[in-house]
Amino acid sequence: MSAVYSEDQVYLKNDTKIEPLSCRWYAWGHLLSPAQQALNLAFRQVPMLKSFIASPGVHEAASKNPELLGGTFLELKQGDVPVVRALLQDTLQHSSGLIQFADDLIKLDRQLQKTETGHSLDHIYKKLPASLAGLVEATYDLNHRPSLRLFEELLYGTGLSNAYTQELCFSDMKDEDRNFFLNTPRIDAPGRVIVPMPFSDQRLDLLSSSRISSVSFNELMSSLGVDESLRERFRDFFTATPPSRNQPNYSGDGVRVRYFGHACVLIQTDAVSILIDPFVTWDANEAEARLTFNDLPDVIDYVFLTHNHQDHFCPEVLLQLRNRIGRILVPRNNAHNFADPSMRLALKSLGFFNVDVMDPMDSVEIPDGVISSLPFYGEHADLSISSKHAMYVKVKQRSFLFVADSDGKDHHLYRRIAERLGKVDHLFVGMECNGAPLTWLYGTYLSNPVGRKDDESRRLSGSDAAHAWSIVEELGCKTAYVYALGQEPWLKFVAGLQYTPESKQIIESNKFVQMCRDAGLTSECLFGCRTMDF
Repeated sequence: MSAVYSEDQVYLKNDTKIEPLSCRWYAWGHLLSPAQQALNLAFRQVPMLKSFIASPGVHEAASKNPELLGGTFLELKQGDVPVVRALLQDTLQHSSGLIQFADDLIKLDRQLQKTETGHSLDHIYKKLPASLAGLVEATYDLNHRPSLRLFEELLYGTGLSNAYTQELCFSDMKDEDRNFFLNTPRIDAPGRVIVPMPFSDQRLDLLSSSRISSVSFNELMSSLGVDESLRERFRDFFTATPPSRNQPNYSGDGVRVRYFGHACVLIQTDAVSILIDPFVTWDANEAEARLTFNDLPDVIDYVFLTHNHQDHFCPEVLLQLRNRIGRILVPRNNAHNFADPSMRLALKSLGFFNVDVMDPMDSVEIPDGVISSLPFYGEHADLSISSKHAMYVKVKQRSFLFVADSDGKDHHLYRRIAERLGKVDHLFVGMECNGAPLTWLYGTYLSNPVGRKDDESRRLSGSDAAHAWSIVEELGCKTAYVYALGQEPWLKFVAGLQYTPESKQIIESNKFVQMCRDAGLTSECLFGCRTMDF
């Protein structure tokens, strides 16, 4: 072993970001799934690239307007037109198969909705385009409305495989300065190093291990295939100094709950650790007492993902935890809905083979307790999406319920849950009660347009004060925390939320907290990071 090789031991800097990219777009959960990536390419990303090339000044002006955060405007400058034009040309050339699949799929679905009213669908298969043959099933529901089912398992590793689109983007940009995930691709820039690599590649484990353990920089350069001309810039993402970690492991007698912000919560006992919806900041801030990625434990026995939205299912974080996770628990999807891809298959494409699919009321035994999957109302704009569940945990005689963005619009559901599981000590409830309209996230999957009035009425919303209070009443909670409001600065690039005291979400959250306190409960609105002992 050479002296250079043995001495150049490094760690990833705490604030180094490693964004997974697909066709240069930030890879959120739906971009892992080939069909959904194809639909996003064809009906969101390509049209936005063309719009920017045609009117860059409009996009640049709109991107400076805080009220348009999260809109359909690229957060780039007019001088970026040549780079965006090259990206568009590269996308059209190398991803033509994905785009053709998306076009054919939507055309077939439109045809079914227009022409099929109950007669046999056997004739459909003789006319399927090559891109869809052997990958779809045409069916009716019980009201004789036609729909398509994708054989999603066959999309991976075939001609529709999207692994070739996948890259890693290294940068040290502050979390709050990152471009919005839906509207801006990661183009080449002085502060970035982009490395082609399928997300399932095991070489990522060597890279991610350098978050908390030293590795050879030369070995990393060689393993990742980083061009020698980028050595100096790539070295800037690493340091010889070990990371500072804030008591990541726990050996106490009780239950420690660490709130990492938004919906990310870590439950620890001396025998088990459970991480819910991992989404963390990479940027340390002692004044704010932030908990960062480096404060996660060395071993995470269970990861529980509540649903497939960008602020709850985060490939960026999961990829860098791959060699530290025991099991991942996910809900089952609805294969008859384009907007509901399989989370299990998406995780498999990330290199995870330790995934358990749970149906409502399924349970997993853990040391001194149990984890249960519970039904989940709301936050999906009334679409028939099954991949959503809340998490009930009972451990060391303490019970916790994390309902994420559930809407307690039918309190009888929680009455039935209480009849099965008993009362709940500690509730964590999301109160995004005025979410984005249907088309903001799901518009690319609609075969036919939805009217503006209907679109505005069908929102990605959780509980308001009355609905959250109904959950508390039915479950007899002792404490109630409002969480998952997306106000932490590191959520800005995926949530796009900037509330004021007059925002409905803040008014309703404060109202709920006061209702709880008036009833003698401990209650507060969580923000930032916190360590709590129970």
